[in-house]
Amino acid sequence: MKGGRLNLEISGKLSQKLHITPQMKQSLSILQMPITELLQELNSYLEDNPVLEETDDRQQEEKSEEKEEMVEETKGDDLDNIDWEEFYRDHNDITFTPTDDEGYDLEKFVSGSKTLYEHLTDQLKTSGCPRNIAAAALDIIGNLSDEGYFLDATEEVAEEVGVDEETVEQALTLVQTFDPAGIAARNLKECINLQLAQFDVDQVYVDFIADLLENHEKDLINYRHDEIKAALSIEDDTFDYMMFLMRKTDPKPGLSYGGGENHAVKPDVYIVKKDGEYDIILNEEGIPALRMNTYYLNLLKNRSLDGSTKEYIEEKVKNALWLIKSLNKRQKAIYRVVKVLTEIQGEFLEKGDNFLKPLKLKDVADVTGLHESTVSRVTAGKYAMTHQGLIELKSFFVKGLDTDTGDMSTQKVKNMIKEIVDSENPEKPHSDQKIVELLNGQGINIARRTVAKYRDELSIPTKSQRKRIRR
Repeated sequence: MKGGRLNLEISGKLSQKLHITPQMKQSLSILQMPITELLQELNSYLEDNPVLEETDDRQQEEKSEEKEEMVEETKGDDLDNIDWEEFYRDHNDITFTPTDDEGYDLEKFVSGSKTLYEHLTDQLKTSGCPRNIAAAALDIIGNLSDEGYFLDATEEVAEEVGVDEETVEQALTLVQTFDPAGIAARNLKECINLQLAQFDVDQVYVDFIADLLENHEKDLINYRHDEIKAALSIEDDTFDYMMFLMRKTDPKPGLSYGGGENHAVKPDVYIVKKDGEYDIILNEEGIPALRMNTYYLNLLKNRSLDGSTKEYIEEKVKNALWLIKSLNKRQKAIYRVVKVLTEIQGEFLEKGDNFLKPLKLKDVADVTGLHESTVSRVTAGKYAMTHQGLIELKSFFVKGLDTDTGDMSTQKVKNMIKEIVDSENPEKPHSDQKIVELLNGQGINIARRTVAKYRDELSIPTKSQRKRIRR
């Protein structure tokens, strides 16, 4: 109130409302899922969607390109504007058919069985972390519960290993980045959050789920979903997506390794050499062939069908279409990416680590025509069975160093450093600068600090330490 007069002010305020497209999230999630997760999710989709049905008809390989183009072109990404008349004519061609193994005897590929401890320590060895963090991480790994949780106090680890608590925290953070996702969590909330972070989920959903687990667990257990949505101020589609994400997580990641029992990682793809070339065989064992259930499609043609039932069936049809489209995209993307990886890293598959070539996500994206993020999702958490053993697809990507003849992988440079140290005079070990000069003589341009870093990652002592050890 100014000068006895009432000032009325009208202001407009724009606010951004959270809205997601569940189908888009579903498509990205399916692309990223390894075979074991995909099998679990498909079971859920089949239970939830009566329009989807399994079929034993696998005689549609010759139509694979045709069916994919039809799903892409006539349906596209706009599922709200389906031409239903056209759909009735063409729905028999909208299918997903898993690839077969073309008669290969894949039993000859035997994956290595490891305990959880071995699986985690192998990752620790290749992490390149400082020795004090590695020592703390090893203690953490050795004291995980069978379910994969870290339940000890950080001060106890610090005292046992002889490091400070900050180092233990750094070690714990490192171990929590290892596979399986969610390992070394201190509680259920942290376990799920760690997995969601590795699934590349937007932070807003991570926060919502954290709030849900911390403050509304009883409501969730008692199916009081409306109360949860009201408390979190979210809509149905956001809540449904949160449930979808939580179903993807494993609350007991350590049990997948059977405590101390052997566990074989399931490969997502087999790389088989035949007639001098590599064949790519997707492991889709257990994945059903899918098609539309004609009973529900025929119901849609019934003009006397009530509005709510029609709306329900149409929604399930759209979801089924999107799932089939996503599965076909996943199938095609994995094949294309792995095919390029084998073409570029053929020498590595034939001869081993020293023959890995420097490779970036962008390099594969440029060749395949896929986006870098798609290549990243295709290779995340997936494994290939090869004659070199079971290899994580991300292992095909390595950094490189400049040399006179082009880029060389960092792994090969590390191997060369190890060879130089192994062959040096025990009485006169090489300094880091001397190693630089020897590598320069072989056309490798490398800085002294880089040599020191690689030497430390290889757990090779300094010059003076090596001299004392050998006396």
